[in-house]
Amino acid sequence: MFLSQNNGWIKPSPKLGSYVAGCLPSLSFSSVQPLHRLARPCRLSSSKSPPRTMFRTRTLWLWCCCTNLALINAFSAYPDWLEPKMSADFPFEQKFIDVYHGSNKSYTAYYELGPSDSNDVLILLHGVPTWGYYWRNVAPMISEQIPNVRIIVPDLMGMGRSGKPGGDYRMDFQAAYLKSFLDEMGLDKFYWFGHDWGGILGHLLAGENPERFHALGAYEVMFKPFRNYSELTPSLVDAFKLARDPDNEDLRREADLFLTGMFEELPELSIPGPEHDYYSQPFPAYEKGWMATTVLGTESPIGGEPADNLERYMAAYENLQLEAEAERVKLFLITHDPGWNMPLRRVPEFIQDYPKMEVVSNGFANHFVNEERPRSIAQHVGAWMARLLAET
Repeated sequence: MFLSQNNGWIKPSPKLGSYVAGCLPSLSFSSVQPLHRLARPCRLSSSKSPPRTMFRTRTLWLWCCCTNLALINAFSAYPDWLEPKMSADFPFEQKFIDVYHGSNKSYTAYYELGPSDSNDVLILLHGVPTWGYYWRNVAPMISEQIPNVRIIVPDLMGMGRSGKPGGDYRMDFQAAYLKSFLDEMGLDKFYWFGHDWGGILGHLLAGENPERFHALGAYEVMFKPFRNYSELTPSLVDAFKLARDPDNEDLRREADLFLTGMFEELPELSIPGPEHDYYSQPFPAYEKGWMATTVLGTESPIGGEPADNLERYMAAYENLQLEAEAERVKLFLITHDPGWNMPLRRVPEFIQDYPKMEVVSNGFANHFVNEERPRSIAQHVGAWMARLLAET
């Protein structure tokens, strides 16, 4: 792969530099490209080639190979310098709209980018335990790629700056208010991309209301309920059991378990500062704060429980299979290694259920990829939307 031969001469191929540079998509690493030009070519079968030249070339060859392996290893660990720090600012105009669940009234907070009169609408929905702030860096980069699309970023009920009405904050509760939000916004048909519960709720609504969805995309989402705890990522088993154990009610009221888990995964956010404050402010206490994340975070069906969620969700899942097969709703999935909610070993099962789903690998990341690698998410989502729009 990295050798080229011309008239008996062997030298490092330009493919070597290109391959090394290709391992670093987020960097401007132009110095890697001309590596092959540094080596002097040598004729392997000619007595005119001084041994010293051959030795120099082979030494450089060894250096190039070792450097290449080191860079690949560094990329697999994805150090912080590979994607520079993004902004902590939240410069968006926050908007509010009344929403309803039966006779109950509250409001949903949201912000938007792009032309407000565009017929092409993309919903970006966060998961647990975040809010619209999670998309602050990603949404503008997506908008740059698809400037004619209206991008809407809402907060789930009880999270972010949305209302915190009375209620159980379970899956049905959130789905009802989400559907009301779409109705009140006058959004008849749209594209949807979600993270975590933003993808689960999108999947539920797409299965129940497929006529409103052009396409559905997600990452780090429990698309299909786990049959038992052994299917979970090992690091999540204890956390989910702790959060679901009814004997731990006092603990759940004393601490925001899911936000604490986020800060443990991203320790730089646990340090007092703008990002820490933005993520913490919407959740000052259990009743008017982290109850929403604590309840919703334990609503994913595992081992058949909660049974009512499993029944409703699987009905939507099976209906969406028919819609996706007929390509009336197009599906898109971004995978990560190791990930949390989307173990790679489960991806083949989703592909079997949704054979026409587009799947792309985004390499190394854990769960909160908008904080870990925002540029990569924006690039994938923007490219996906551009492809969809080109087909219409």
